[in-house]
Amino acid sequence: MIKKDKKYWLYIAPHVYCNIKDSNALLYNTVNGDNMIVTNPDFIDILKALHEKKNLGAICIDGVKLAQSPCYEFIVEFCEKKMGNINDVSEEPEKPVQMMPILNLQRDVNRFQDDMGREVGEDVLQYLLELNLYLNDSCELNCIHCDTYSKQASCCIKKSSKQNNILQISVLKNILLQIKYGVVGKLNLIGGNVLKYPYYNELSTLFSDFSSRVHIWNHYANFTNSINIFSDFKYDIITTFPINNSVWDNCYKLLRNYNHCYHFYITGINDYTLVDDLIEKFFINNYVIHPVYIKTNHDFFVKNVFTDPKDILQETFSMRNIFAHQKLNTNFFGSLTIISSGDVYANINRPALGNIVNNSILELIKSELIINTAWRKIRDVEPCSNCIYQYLCPSPSNYEIILDKSNLCCIR
Repeated sequence: MIKKDKKYWLYIAPHVYCNIKDSNALLYNTVNGDNMIVTNPDFIDILKALHEKKNLGAICIDGVKLAQSPCYEFIVEFCEKKMGNINDVSEEPEKPVQMMPILNLQRDVNRFQDDMGREVGEDVLQYLLELNLYLNDSCELNCIHCDTYSKQASCCIKKSSKQNNILQISVLKNILLQIKYGVVGKLNLIGGNVLKYPYYNELSTLFSDFSSRVHIWNHYANFTNSINIFSDFKYDIITTFPINNSVWDNCYKLLRNYNHCYHFYITGINDYTLVDDLIEKFFINNYVIHPVYIKTNHDFFVKNVFTDPKDILQETFSMRNIFAHQKLNTNFFGSLTIISSGDVYANINRPALGNIVNNSILELIKSELIINTAWRKIRDVEPCSNCIYQYLCPSPSNYEIILDKSNLCCIR
């Protein structure tokens, strides 16, 4: 019970994220996922006061103010959702200092901009977490949206010209030598038809130091009974629609006893229904569904890919997740793509950082950290910069690039 003749300490819990945008504010409990949307100007002023550095997350408020409606209802909800609490000053005269969270990622990439001329050190290799290696770019298939898939999700690439490239084995060996002492957690080997890579049968030996981290990506129609399947690799099976049932069945039988994952690329609800049927018929547990934008399926994307507040808030975010979204792109950060010509990208839809024949991995990583073609692209432009859900939303993805939009939501 709040008494009008008393004073109270009002404090906000350190696990609560607060984002204030003009006349709106979001309070988000990173422990239980509870949230409050605040629009009352007086309450927003209270939140601003709580977040002033000098106040350390706590302010003194008269009981007469707290006891009045609508402030009373606000405080009740605030406390019930464990956003913070109130203490009677007469009972606890010492101010309840809160250790408010500070944005301080251990890997502060901005430091590289302070000294662009400094010598590249081995420490930057810690930023490389995933490497996509396109070993070749030739394929005999004619998938309907072939030139679209790889721009939106991990997928094979087919070069349209007659001159095909391969990543020479000497270049591949040099790449592996450079990352040997790094922290790369995933190595994706892709084509073209990667099974037609001239040195395919040597890959198991070549990648023996990385075997548990190697993923072979290939279209289901390119798997035949005559190829070697490496038990120490994982096979990522690309499935596009329409499918050839007999060929797909053969691929399923060939790989079912090996470590594998199915990737379904869908452009509409009919494709999704077919995926559902395949999953049920073949008891598929390990799979990923990739929606693909093709200009004629905008309504499908709005309904199934675009987000709204309900979608955003159904997940519980840690403070670390939220802070990461403020500093780096969690979709792109740490990933480099080397295509068969040797060109290197932080994102396949952005300009190349260089060429692996002429530039070292360390140089390319530092270049991306400074130039920022992808790794640090965050939601810092309108309309996202004016939205209270700004850093709860996932980082910008390839979809935003392809659709030429800064956001994929139904909020603004």
